[in-house]
Amino acid sequence: MDIVISIASKIAESLVTPIGREFGYLIYYDTNMKDLKDELKQLFEMKDRVQESVKAAKRNGEVINYDVQSWQTSVDKLIQKVLHFEEEVSMKRRCLYRWNISRKATKITQDVLYLQKEGTFNNVAHPAPPPMIWSTFKEGFKDFKSRMTHVNRVTEVLKNEEVRMIGICGMGGVGKTTMVKEIIKRLAGLKVFDNVVMAVVSQSPNIQKIQLEIAEELSFKYDENTESGRARRLHGRLMEIKRILIVLDDVWTELDFEGIGIPSHKGCKVLLTSRNLEVCNAMGSQEIFTIPVLTPEESWELFREIVGKPLDYPDLAKRVTNECAGLPIAILTVAKALENKRKHVWDDALKQLQSSAPGSISSMNDKVYSSIQCSYDRLESDEEKSCLLLCCLFPEDYDIPIEYLVRYGWGRGYFSNTDSVEEARNRVYSLVDKLQRRFLLLDGKSEEHIKMHDIVRDVAIQIASREPHRFLIRCDAEKKGWPKIYDHYTTISLIPINIDEIPVGLDCPKLELLHLEGECYSENSMDIMCKGMKELKVLALVDVCGISALPSSLGVLKGLRTLSLNGCPYLTDISDVIGRLENLEILSFRECFEILELPREIGLLKHLRLLDITDCYRLKKIPHGLLSSLSSLEELYMENSFLKWEQSAAESEDKRMASLVELMSLSNHLKALVIDIPDFNFFPKDFYLTTIRFHISNRDYVPWNVKFGPSTIYAFENKLEIFQSDATEFMEIQSVRLLFKKCEDLFLKRIKNLKYVQTTNK
Repeated sequence: MDIVISIASKIAESLVTPIGREFGYLIYYDTNMKDLKDELKQLFEMKDRVQESVKAAKRNGEVINYDVQSWQTSVDKLIQKVLHFEEEVSMKRRCLYRWNISRKATKITQDVLYLQKEGTFNNVAHPAPPPMIWSTFKEGFKDFKSRMTHVNRVTEVLKNEEVRMIGICGMGGVGKTTMVKEIIKRLAGLKVFDNVVMAVVSQSPNIQKIQLEIAEELSFKYDENTESGRARRLHGRLMEIKRILIVLDDVWTELDFEGIGIPSHKGCKVLLTSRNLEVCNAMGSQEIFTIPVLTPEESWELFREIVGKPLDYPDLAKRVTNECAGLPIAILTVAKALENKRKHVWDDALKQLQSSAPGSISSMNDKVYSSIQCSYDRLESDEEKSCLLLCCLFPEDYDIPIEYLVRYGWGRGYFSNTDSVEEARNRVYSLVDKLQRRFLLLDGKSEEHIKMHDIVRDVAIQIASREPHRFLIRCDAEKKGWPKIYDHYTTISLIPINIDEIPVGLDCPKLELLHLEGECYSENSMDIMCKGMKELKVLALVDVCGISALPSSLGVLKGLRTLSLNGCPYLTDISDVIGRLENLEILSFRECFEILELPREIGLLKHLRLLDITDCYRLKKIPHGLLSSLSSLEELYMENSFLKWEQSAAESEDKRMASLVELMSLSNHLKALVIDIPDFNFFPKDFYLTTIRFHISNRDYVPWNVKFGPSTIYAFENKLEIFQSDATEFMEIQSVRLLFKKCEDLFLKRIKNLKYVQTTNK
């Protein structure tokens, strides 16, 4: 009997808990529904926060983490479940149904609590890997028989495990690089290699540049400062990849693979392009493919496609095409120049192609030279020609800043009917666009840069060296002898040459532009050179490490209009002569890191239109009144530079600093302003910018060696950058609200109370 009672007691006990729970669903119906509603509200707020973080990450090009995507999917599914549940609640009112609904509400609440727990993420995304190299290639490859035969053969040879190195050679402009890019795209589809990287070598191999290009394609970073150290690190990284193809484009001389860091294991293959068959042999290419020019039929097809159909003068067009000698770059440039032109232009073009003097250009036959000469002659204005010839001042494969063309061209007086630097800049961008459409210039690394095809550059240098241009362009890779007479030159570019090589007593009485780039110049050598160049209008020293002070003889250059001292890291003393350059209109100290103070003498430059002190991040003093004395200033660039703006007058006059009030005094003629400020409270109460393009930021200094992203953009839209601030504070400042109204590019980072930010622009 006791046993029976015990068993009955345990059975009753086991039934009490589930029965009580089931009754609880009915008794606590209202509580369960309220709990669900409250927890859902928290989940939806969490969902919105995560979504905003996801949007921000996507704008920065980052990849959303898988667990975040999975969580968002789970939340979306739960939302659908809640919607169905709400429909059920609205339909079922009886007691039994209340029990069922309460039970479901409890279970959904448990799901909500689980998602709340899982929805706390330290990071919602991670940096995206760089796009595969082939995905950045533009369309443009023509599947001509002469090309496809080589593409197919090279692709098959690369599959052969026994072949490690292949060479593709041919004359400049024949289409080697275009063909290689097509091969890379095909290999990507066939999945022959785990990675494909590409580096441009050019005439003067820069080992560090080659190493950097390979490393960037692999998202690989190294901290070594020495060439050998970087080579060891790169070698180790490449050894980790089982199958990799390294493409070395435009190789002129034999390369030291060990010095670069390229390993010799079987899985690492090298594909190189060169204009020199001997280079391919010297580097041990097991297979070499020589790319011919296009056949007459292929040339005609390409020419017709560019000019357009139908052709008004087919016979004449065929004769012009034949004069292009099957070289794709020549066909492209000539065809573009004759597009939509009348017959007399075609007749004249044919005559020039048949009779132009070829000059002496390495790796180019006479007809190739004359075809590009024809494209130059067909340019519609002297401004276009001058803009193109300015590009010759820079080495092969150089990313040419368009702003250099603006400042050099302004100093030389190239641009007619332009009343301001901004108008000249617009003109230059228009000219560059035309030259790119004629295939005389190529895209650079950004919209602010352009490149010049090396064959076009060869031709242009020949043109520039003759009357009436009289250019002397000397790069260390171009082993040209020095001329005996200099008195007729108007433009000289030296990049870079040991100063000891320059003849003593260099006298250039007609010289108007001098561009020096490299590390081998000093104050003494500059002092000697300036004395023989009294007609100089443009002086540009780029990345010159040998000078700490401007030479005293610089003061004799009374006609100097543009002085560009970009990247002179040890330049400190600029006070001696700067005030004597009374006709100076453009002055740039960009990336002159050691300049601590702007001398008061700059205030004497009454004709100064542009002042650029970008990235002078050690600049601590700009005397009060200097900026306001620049009565002709149109553009002021101070990004990542001076921050010690005066907010209240100092006790002594010599300690007073430049103030934002001074900038307001320039507003009737200032057209572009780029500044950093420590805080938006530094704005005067009545601070305003009327017709001025602005880029204003309150970020801290960014040292030049850790900066990322593009450099200063000079053709910018109104931009405002605000870092680590409280929106409730800066939105109370009237000047900030006015800037918001004019702002076209708004960047906010680590902003509290973001909901208080109001702007009418998008």
